[in-house]
Amino acid sequence: MGRRAALPATLAELLEIPSLAIAIADGEVPRCPLLFVNRGFEALTGYTRNEVIGQSFRLLQSPSTERKAIGAIRDAIKYDRPITLTLESRRKDGSTFWNELSLSSLFGHDGYRYLIGFQRDVSEREHARQRMELAQAVFRNTHDGILVTDADKHIIDTNPAFTELTGYARHEVIGKKPNLLSSGKHDSGFYQSMFAAVEERGFWSGDIWNTRKDGSQLIENTTISAIRDEAGLIVNYIGVFRDITQRRLNQARLERMASYDPLTGLFNREHFNTLLERQLASLEFTQTGLAVLFLDLDDFKPINDSFGHTSGDELLIEISRRLKRLMRANDLTARFGGDEFVIALSGLGTAEKAGKVARKVLDDIVQPFELDNGQRVNVSVSIGIAFTGDHSVTGTTLLDAADTAMYEAKQRGKNCIAFADVISPTADGEDVFSIIKGAFERGQVELFYQPILSFQCNEIVGFEALARWRHPKQGILGPEHFIGVITHSALSLPYGQWLIDQAGRMAQRFREAGYQVLIGVNLSQDHIETGAFLEALSTTRTRYDLMTAPFLIAEVLESTHFHDLDLACSLLQEAHALGAEVALDDFGSGISSITYASQLPLNTLKIDRTATRHVDSRLDRQQFISGIIHMGHAMQRQVLAEGIESQAQLDTLKAMGCDLGQGYHIGRPMAEGELIARYLSSQHPTEATGGYLLCRGH
Repeated sequence: MGRRAALPATLAELLEIPSLAIAIADGEVPRCPLLFVNRGFEALTGYTRNEVIGQSFRLLQSPSTERKAIGAIRDAIKYDRPITLTLESRRKDGSTFWNELSLSSLFGHDGYRYLIGFQRDVSEREHARQRMELAQAVFRNTHDGILVTDADKHIIDTNPAFTELTGYARHEVIGKKPNLLSSGKHDSGFYQSMFAAVEERGFWSGDIWNTRKDGSQLIENTTISAIRDEAGLIVNYIGVFRDITQRRLNQARLERMASYDPLTGLFNREHFNTLLERQLASLEFTQTGLAVLFLDLDDFKPINDSFGHTSGDELLIEISRRLKRLMRANDLTARFGGDEFVIALSGLGTAEKAGKVARKVLDDIVQPFELDNGQRVNVSVSIGIAFTGDHSVTGTTLLDAADTAMYEAKQRGKNCIAFADVISPTADGEDVFSIIKGAFERGQVELFYQPILSFQCNEIVGFEALARWRHPKQGILGPEHFIGVITHSALSLPYGQWLIDQAGRMAQRFREAGYQVLIGVNLSQDHIETGAFLEALSTTRTRYDLMTAPFLIAEVLESTHFHDLDLACSLLQEAHALGAEVALDDFGSGISSITYASQLPLNTLKIDRTATRHVDSRLDRQQFISGIIHMGHAMQRQVLAEGIESQAQLDTLKAMGCDLGQGYHIGRPMAEGELIARYLSSQHPTEATGGYLLCRGH
């Protein structure tokens, strides 16, 4: 049988229906060749009429067209059944679209069968359906609980995870309000402010204490979002939550544990520091003075070595009991770790009175101790005392001064007491701020540089810039004499800008000599949270042409308490793009540092020097530091140990996998002139720098 003639022109004209693609094929021939297509077909497929006449009606079939759809069309033709289905088709240019095809048979007067197909592009509808199916799959399978309410906050749907987390089946909550989960721990004001935030911003995120069906508590991290119609009116609320009950309970237990030393029951460092800051703040009103006593046991190591760590712990417990017995109820007593204890005495009025208390402590500690094994042992103690009557002095300043004085006491022969000089208001009426402001403006505040050693390449890869005051009468003064005033005054931001500029200038000096070293500076909370340090970084980077590689390490103190941690993370992340790496300083002294270590965009964790002390001889220190190193590496951070004072400590830390080191054994802080003479002017750098070369590639 020959090919069927084309349709009459009048019929073809009738089939030119706008926006509808029509094709007619010969139903009596196996390949069903096309006899007619209208302009709508041409617009839909990209083929012209002349290109498709005589071609198989399967012309638009795509390799990805479902076999099931092809089989359904074949059966419809075979059994002469009309069919409507959606299948993936292909245009002339190779692009695919979802085609809604309605196919049926049409018989002529002579009984000849034609196939007529109506086609339209339903890609948008199909994609919407697929998105809906995906959304439904997510809704059904996500492990987060989801509930949907109407505008009046009546529940209209929940997912299976909601039932798993709350114990309520879907049918039990439909039509009810979400407050059936309420634990009573939040007042009406909490919920009012929550939904006010949803109204204003479109969503609210936070933690909610709820109750499961069985009465057990359910702490949820929840996000509530508003769904609005085209007119902007809220039509639905969607709540998505996950169960953080166990995490919060564990956190609460950790926070309780974080306040006290587990061995002695004394305050630990973190909690002591918090309470000390409160006592310092109260000096503004009481003006009665505050003293810090820093105690370090003498010859504690031989007892550990001779009788074991259990006996050593027993001795530390007994010493803590004696200290508690000597102290008043309002005094603060803490164990900072190892054989270090710290006491804060308020209301004494003078440093001399603090000295009398210290003498009592010293006399009591030297009394013999009887261990459970029957052995009688003796230890002594070195005590450093820092005193202030000025509420503007920071706790860190006071502790550093007392710690320095304690070292002085040890150098005198141990079992001694030494006093530190702490800045206080001057007698001639000139306030501390004015003195320090003048010193800063006259250039008396300068930077000393302490080298940082890479254990991997055994080269100096950076320097920490440490502020010192070159006092015209008292000589070089440490930061405890001025840094607290600077960081808590209008000098804070100018000082931070100056720090970054000086670091950039020094980095440029090294780069000009062919060395790639980083300069570390300590940034205060104000420097970071105001974002001022980013502008200083950008300006410094341009001024000294430091565009090719990082030049600065922005060191964040562990004791920093950011008001908005997410903001701090974002700002520090921006700093990476401006040539800065980020380090967390004094790591290992509190639970907050673990939060910072995991959330801040850090490159380096700097282990506090109090933790590295005795690391070469004490197993507990080694275990503690090893844990930090492994945790740091797991978080893709390098780890730096501060306070290395001997080759034995260096070797121990290196063997433990520590990456970097800093301390007097590697190099003492040195003024800029000495730094240049030692590292940039020397003809024999290995001899001049204690055997360590500078790094030429970072």
